[in-house]
Amino acid sequence: MAQSTTADRTVQTHRSLRDWPGWDYVPGIAFLVVGVLALTEPLLASLAAGIYLGAIFCVGGVFTLVAGFANIRHRGGWIGVVLGLLALITGAIVLYNPVAGAVSIVWVIGAWFAVGGLFELAMAFGIRAGRGWLIFVGIVNLLLGGFVLSLPPADAFAFLGYLVGISFLCRGMWSLVFTADLHRTARSVGSF
Repeated sequence: MAQSTTADRTVQTHRSLRDWPGWDYVPGIAFLVVGVLALTEPLLASLAAGIYLGAIFCVGGVFTLVAGFANIRHRGGWIGVVLGLLALITGAIVLYNPVAGAVSIVWVIGAWFAVGGLFELAMAFGIRAGRGWLIFVGIVNLLLGGFVLSLPPADAFAFLGYLVGISFLCRGMWSLVFTADLHRTARSVGSF
């Protein structure tokens, strides 16, 4: 009888470690750690973002190029070849100089905010519901876009690292809260 109790405890301990609900929190914690590291080393995070951008362009370029060649006899296959080559060239340029690629990302983000702000302002004057908030958001996005576009290259490079860090921190917090809510819901459903 004592042996079966010990064996049951061993199996139960092994199973509880594997089924431990704490594993669900690991991605959120990892996001938080990477976010803190990015905020403490924004230049390194910006460099990593530039290298990541170049790698993504290269991988996307290869797939687009292959798809273009596979469909070269069909309508539009040549467009895939041209776009694939452009993506590969862009990726190679960004990988050759990831700092310039990272600064370009920041300026594209700034342009996106500015153009988005202009569209939001234009749209706000054509609607009634939520007009005040849309005007506010449009002005904020326009000002933020102008600020980001006016950053000198060195500051724009560091800005990307801070942006990456803040994004990872927010994603980590969301992941932890979401996981905690899922566990809380599962416990309350299981108690019925």
